[in-house]
Amino acid sequence: MIIDCAVHPVFENEEFNHAIGSPWNLLKLPPLFGEKYRAPFDQLSVEANQASSPSALAEQMRRSGVDFSILSPTTRGYWPNPQQAAAVAHAANKLLCRKWLDAPEGEGKFLGSIRIALNDTDTALREIDQWADDPRFVQIVVPARALATYGEQRFFPIWRAAAERGLAVFVHDDFATLVEPAPSQVGFPSYFAEHHAIRPISSIVQLTSFIVAGVFERLPNLRVVFGDVSVHAARSLLIRTDKDWQSDRLEVPWVSKDPTTYLENHTRFVTQADDEISPHSNTASETIGGDNASLVVFGSRYPYWDGVASENIFPTWSTADREKCLFANASQFYPRIASLVHSAVTC
Repeated sequence: MIIDCAVHPVFENEEFNHAIGSPWNLLKLPPLFGEKYRAPFDQLSVEANQASSPSALAEQMRRSGVDFSILSPTTRGYWPNPQQAAAVAHAANKLLCRKWLDAPEGEGKFLGSIRIALNDTDTALREIDQWADDPRFVQIVVPARALATYGEQRFFPIWRAAAERGLAVFVHDDFATLVEPAPSQVGFPSYFAEHHAIRPISSIVQLTSFIVAGVFERLPNLRVVFGDVSVHAARSLLIRTDKDWQSDRLEVPWVSKDPTTYLENHTRFVTQADDEISPHSNTASETIGGDNASLVVFGSRYPYWDGVASENIFPTWSTADREKCLFANASQFYPRIASLVHSAVTC
């Protein structure tokens, strides 16, 4: 079996605006790929009408041999107005449920993500409650480039709700962010190529925040999936954090384990090109370290240009390690997927 953990359907402007409702649908939606950094090529790998078509996705899954796809459509990033942000998140969830999860073409193989407005915690919790009783929703989605680090106490009720409800948290970069801090500590890059290359930085900062602020220590059942950073990039920074923790833990006594231990217990990473490095720690000096094959889940990133088909990933990996990535890791990590997989197998 194959589980695709990163499928990003596109909501057409007209249908999305209609779902958002008054008064926010009177405003023009921002461009799907943002204003600042436009690629010098088409960022969709299929026609626009196919990117917004459940039947096209179902056909793509059949061709690729994918059994389940977790859908996390873009919502144009962080919306500064909390009421508007709540309306956008609710519209995305409603549209995803009605058009995609209920689509007969999906044959029950489409799984959903709950979008929330991070600038209003109470509203976010109500949105989670509204959809979490539907077992087809397996995660909540938050943007990697937010205006604060996710270890801050204001976000803790959201992570607690996810853990208690058996929902993973998917941290996903969104180029169309409306309110955008500088993407690097030295300001704004000049080119799309730069911007795309430094995408992992925001997610790595959020991962470090989850660990150092003690979120994983307080919520031992919390599961977080990072969509746009390789396990190698994340682990290389956490090895440095491990070293610092040896001397700095007086400041953060609640971090009771090595930071890399939290990474292995609480996080997974969607497949990236640089994960082609040997998945195990038998590399020179073991600076990458660990059993990385157990931390990577397959994500096609359909229908975007940098997507990858399941048959093309990790040709140098062993069959056992590829099977972990394509199926076993996700089925074991996502609390809600195990029962769905069991039902599919027994049927």
